[in-house]
Amino acid sequence: MGKRQTHRLAYTGTALILCMGLMTAGSSIVTAGAATKTPGVTAKQVTIGATVPLTGIAAQGYDEVAKAANAVFKYVNAKGGVNGRKIKYIIKDDCYGTPGFGCTGNPSTVAQTRALLAVPVFATVGSLGTPTQDSVRSLLKSNGVPQLFVNSGSLDWNNPTAYPGLFGWQTSYNEESKIFAKYINATYPTANVCFLGQEDDFGTDGLAGLVAGGVSPSDTALYSVDALVASSGASFGPYIAKFQADKCTVVVLDSIPGATDAALGAALALGYSPHWVISSVGSDPSTVYAPLVGKVPSDPEIGAVSFSYLPVSTSTSAWIPWMRKVLTADKADFPSFTSTTTLDGDMAYGIGWGVLFVEALKAAGKTFTRASFLKTLTHTTFSQTPSLTPVRYTSTDHQGLNGGYLDTIISSTQTQAITGTVYTTDSTSAGPVVKAKKLSTGIPSWLR
Repeated sequence: MGKRQTHRLAYTGTALILCMGLMTAGSSIVTAGAATKTPGVTAKQVTIGATVPLTGIAAQGYDEVAKAANAVFKYVNAKGGVNGRKIKYIIKDDCYGTPGFGCTGNPSTVAQTRALLAVPVFATVGSLGTPTQDSVRSLLKSNGVPQLFVNSGSLDWNNPTAYPGLFGWQTSYNEESKIFAKYINATYPTANVCFLGQEDDFGTDGLAGLVAGGVSPSDTALYSVDALVASSGASFGPYIAKFQADKCTVVVLDSIPGATDAALGAALALGYSPHWVISSVGSDPSTVYAPLVGKVPSDPEIGAVSFSYLPVSTSTSAWIPWMRKVLTADKADFPSFTSTTTLDGDMAYGIGWGVLFVEALKAAGKTFTRASFLKTLTHTTFSQTPSLTPVRYTSTDHQGLNGGYLDTIISSTQTQAITGTVYTTDSTSAGPVVKAKKLSTGIPSWLR
């Protein structure tokens, strides 16, 4: 989740999981009750879309993210919409651009994005994945379509000069690792630290954040997703055996859930029990533990430290019961969700940026264009969203969130905040990790 959750390719047991441009030429003014020249906007409706893996290699778990955001839109629509307009969300299944593995959608992000352009949509919102979304940045930019709240912690989304309409949302991999470094230095100051990350921006940005935060691992490795899948997780054995031989007492994983599963399984086989520090991307216990049920007596992830930029489900945040209310109301996408169903990280993640979109839409007012909407994003502080810290974009910073708190896995389904202290930082090597000066303030009355 979480939370969370950024999304790439993963192996979990026998299942495959993904764990993973654009200032517009805004056209005419939109007025209630009148026709508009702004694509995707009418007097009574705003149409947006996304490309996500509903089926195929990345579907398990991550097919919930966009659906959870849509549950927010349905909830708001039932209350009358935003400024008199309902939100129509069109979700296209791109199978994370990968054919096979049960894919019934179109495994082409470009083709599915073109289909959204033909609708047309006002913007893409919450599309998933670094490589898939990098592949359509120029296409969306050339068509003047904003690319909002990409589901990934890559630094690629913070490039306002080249892509003025491209915005990230979650705390970046780099910033998360800097906060991990602060924790490691304070809790295990003399520890021998090892690092295992994915061989792309997820792993490299995370490693850079650790180093910038003052932690220099004695052993580092970047795993291949192809090898992970081809070996059914066995490729992780040598990495973990090397860490054990090097007597690493703290192991940091920048891994998606299937890779986390492989690392924990390898450590169990070797009788190796380091202190685990696991990226929010790959720590959600409901996802990680699933393939191990019945194979081990208890969840080996219990006690591991992770990170969240959203309130964990065991917190007292008013957003938790609100999220449950929203998901329970959506019988189409969450027919089995009840008051006792586990609120997993993927659900919370989708709700997080779903709320941000409706709040941005409300702030944009009844009369807006694409250009004025983007200006609203960069000139407004959104302090009443589910994220722990306010969302603040500027004309030079489109990354999104920059903080959160440390949590620990307490069961096969639940996490708990360690101290509840929220930290913030940035993605520069010199930027310090500090206690957040401002926190989000709760649920706005019009959303209750």
